[in-house]
Amino acid sequence: MNRKYFFLPFLLLLAHAGGRAQPLVPATGDERRVMLEKIEESSRAMTSLACDFVQEKDLSILDERLVSTGRMYYRRDNRLRWEYLAPYLYTFVLNDEKILMQTGMSREVVDVKSSKLFREIVKIMMSSVNGRGLTDAKSFTVAFYRAGAAWKVVLVPVQRETRKVFSAIELTFNTADYTVDEVRMDEPNGDATLIRLSNKRFNAALDDETFAID
Repeated sequence: MNRKYFFLPFLLLLAHAGGRAQPLVPATGDERRVMLEKIEESSRAMTSLACDFVQEKDLSILDERLVSTGRMYYRRDNRLRWEYLAPYLYTFVLNDEKILMQTGMSREVVDVKSSKLFREIVKIMMSSVNGRGLTDAKSFTVAFYRAGAAWKVVLVPVQRETRKVFSAIELTFNTADYTVDEVRMDEPNGDATLIRLSNKRFNAALDDETFAID
């Protein structure tokens, strides 16, 4: 099993500025401080999140765009469930230090600590949901921008292993609740993906069964 392909749903940034609806304007020092404060404040208040998502993926070897839909669940105690419902079934579950990857009859459970790349990818995935880790200089170089009414944060991986999988991550935050609406990432091979989150439900009770692995 090639584990890289299990993480492709999370590798999401359009590389070309021409594909953006709004130009990116670098944030001033004061704007950056406000952005960090608001995002961190929102993250501290969010104990859980459930939402729908639509994923659009452009592959360099195909002319058509691949579109899939699903449901995502997050709980602050290092729990995440990313569930694809159409056009195929695929489930990714993070339960503290363990990861479940399941599709069809294939099922694999791995330890996050078994690989530095796994740890970095988990860090990126969780930051994409809760907005934390935006000042992690050991893992990323980070730039803050204004794009119309939205805020965008671009993270470029520092770790060599991580750069082999993707080259940049772009998080779009709305300025109503300061949570992530979109995540984009560029892969070194030219593939690009966009995921949009919708129908967000904050701080609802999510039971342990949602994140069960064993």
